[in-house]
Amino acid sequence: MEFPTYRSRRLRRNETLRRMVRETRLSVDQLILPLFVVPGSGVVNPIDSMPGVAQLSVDKTVEECRAVRDLGIPAVILFGIPEKKDTTGSHAYRDDGVVPRAVAAIKKAVPDLMVITDVCLCEYTDHGHCGVLVGEEVDNDATIDLLAKEALTHARAGADMVAPSDMMDGRVNAIRDALDEEGFEQVPIMAYAVPVRPGQGFGSARRQSFAYP
Repeated sequence: MEFPTYRSRRLRRNETLRRMVRETRLSVDQLILPLFVVPGSGVVNPIDSMPGVAQLSVDKTVEECRAVRDLGIPAVILFGIPEKKDTTGSHAYRDDGVVPRAVAAIKKAVPDLMVITDVCLCEYTDHGHCGVLVGEEVDNDATIDLLAKEALTHARAGADMVAPSDMMDGRVNAIRDALDEEGFEQVPIMAYAVPVRPGQGFGSARRQSFAYP
């Protein structure tokens, strides 16, 4: 049915009608707070480009998570800033890395808060790319093995959900297989970066969220 028979403005003419037919509703139950975790203790490093946001050490992250829980926000997503960066982002998949330490501390202090972890290598590599480089090209298949290892370290620490934000082909399946093989069948995957298909827009990627059981 098309204009003029169909006139969608009829359903938008006042607030009461808009409330009745609204499909998308935002509530605190849908919020996820991003937190940026750094090594050290007592660290609060304000991020100039993000007013009101700071990089936090694990202890300060736990304090923030208690406040988040008290506000009724159900979840946080953790992004790690490692002690050291290298060509393969090895601190991303260390069991004693900053994100696993933060996950364990949060789940001990605030067990009812959902802890989601970002899974990517870009913050851990000294070249800043999301994967392992061979020359100037990212090696997709070598990278997905490391992403699966990273997801496993987070799950072992107690993460409730893992969230790959890289753009490697096949990484969701690889992560799912790795989690299942290690007994983490109940840990869901939320992939939130996908390649653009032809005709979907500019650039090489667009941000989008998907939950994979």
